[in-house]
Amino acid sequence: MLESISNAGRKISVAEIKAFEEKNGVKLPESYVKFLLQNNGGIPFPNEFPLVGHREEATDVQVFYRLADGLDVSQLQHNFDFHHENLPSREFVNFFPIGTDSFGDPIYLDLSEERYGAVIFFDMVPMWKEHTEKDIYVIAESFSAFLEMLYEPEDDD
Repeated sequence: MLESISNAGRKISVAEIKAFEEKNGVKLPESYVKFLLQNNGGIPFPNEFPLVGHREEATDVQVFYRLADGLDVSQLQHNFDFHHENLPSREFVNFFPIGTDSFGDPIYLDLSEERYGAVIFFDMVPMWKEHTEKDIYVIAESFSAFLEMLYEPEDDD
């Protein structure tokens, strides 16, 4: 379960989130909006989560993106734009990037009617292949459920 966030962004307002949603034609889930208002992104502790059905047992959250704060690569708008420019196919159109793991694989919220608010892991390795629905892993039914499943890995000693 999420215990703390380091390197969080500046405090943001509901109005800033609403403006972002209007500009980009999205409606963010309430649990994620609360997270942005409290933390505006950052590095979670603990940060590992299970990958059920994947060749790896788990991965991590390297960073949650921020709303208009910090480097471009850590900003929601930059990652939203990059996603829509580079993954325009139907399978990915409703995915909203919220963070990345240490290998650069994106973590998304699914904003489709079928899975609204679900947290998705997208395995982009190798990057040069054409990605399909098989590279998508539903991690949690909601952002709050995702935060609950974060854990600290045990030492391999």
